[in-house]
Amino acid sequence: MNFWPELGFGSNPYIVKPLPSSADGRALLVGRDADLKSLLRRIEEGDTHVVLEGPNGVGKTSLVAVAAWVASDRFRQKQTNQLYLPLPEPLQIKEDASEFISDCYFAIARAFLDNEDFLRRGDRKTPKTREIKTWLESPVTKGRGINISTPFGGGGMTGGSASNGSVGFSNAGFRATIRNWLREAFPEGTGGLVGVIDNLELLETSDAARRLLEEIRDPVLQLTGMRWVLCGARGIARSVAATPRLNGVLSDPIEISPVAHGYIPDLIDARLRHYSIRPNSKAPVSAGSFEHVYDVSHKNLRDSLRHAQSFAADRDTNFFLSRTESEIATEFASWLEGLAVKHEASVRMQPRTWKLLEDLAAFGGTCSPSDFDQFGFNDRAHMRKNVVELERYSVVISSKDDDDQRRRSIEITSKGWLVHYSRSQGLSSPVIPGI
Repeated sequence: MNFWPELGFGSNPYIVKPLPSSADGRALLVGRDADLKSLLRRIEEGDTHVVLEGPNGVGKTSLVAVAAWVASDRFRQKQTNQLYLPLPEPLQIKEDASEFISDCYFAIARAFLDNEDFLRRGDRKTPKTREIKTWLESPVTKGRGINISTPFGGGGMTGGSASNGSVGFSNAGFRATIRNWLREAFPEGTGGLVGVIDNLELLETSDAARRLLEEIRDPVLQLTGMRWVLCGARGIARSVAATPRLNGVLSDPIEISPVAHGYIPDLIDARLRHYSIRPNSKAPVSAGSFEHVYDVSHKNLRDSLRHAQSFAADRDTNFFLSRTESEIATEFASWLEGLAVKHEASVRMQPRTWKLLEDLAAFGGTCSPSDFDQFGFNDRAHMRKNVVELERYSVVISSKDDDDQRRRSIEITSKGWLVHYSRSQGLSSPVIPGI
């Protein structure tokens, strides 16, 4: 039995992955009109790459995907002569700069192949893609010291990937081809490809992120015909954007806040309508119930959607079909409380560490090491000992950054917010003041 069609939906309305770069994605991007307008202005009118800073799970990647589609749709509607097209997928940041640069060029090549017809209809110079298409679709061998043939002459390859087919490229020749495609398809001021460099915070420190971005500055960030949007959390994007070697390359960050609470019912209703295939569909988590889990998750949309999915998966179809919306809402609230209690029960900490978690929640969920005095500690070292204990139970995540002690690099996790919810509501045991 297919679960979602039985409930009246074509597929999962609580899907967690980022919204697509399409008309559907635009319809589902609710509560972001001001952010969308600001991002589009930076993409279309600025000459630096865009930086987005905001909490994990806030929807930065979805915002960029929809912005790229809106920009391309303006060209389709003949509202502008600037043509923007999205790369197929966001690029996840990596410590290995050489590997990441290769990922960027492969993604650009794939975008040209995917949009070849659209570029031609837009009167853009269309590259001869046959040889690179053959190469990209051939079996690939990873290795070092591989000599391969290229349309530009013979060449060696000291690392990365090489095709097993008869057509190949040297690393330098492949990149030169892609740079030429970009220059010819997107002369200055006529648009470009929009790519996302995602999750800068995975590099943990601003120093590591800075080194990586400085290494890719010339081969990636200086490419003609590319508009990059860099996304990060915990203050890391803001920190690296201000470095001297990236000055004039990256914009001042746009701060992306969680979707305002008042938009959440409309956001979920839009999803339920979009995925519904019949008038009497039964939603496992209604708009009203989703407001509750959104509050518990501290306005983290990704975590809220994940919890809604998990609840739906924990009940069979008949449960939802045989109950009223009110009964389902009561069951969901009980399920969420049980999940929170389970997470709290897995944590065993000293009273001072518990107090730090509760104080951090009251502080907004994020802080920097330099805020130690606001949490009642004499110095950073004493606060750090308690942060390490919180990290051990995965209720906070932090990154050590000796270069910038003011960066808000300590953050409550999804589990941490559930634990806080359980304790604040006294779900498993009475809350003792000061504990």
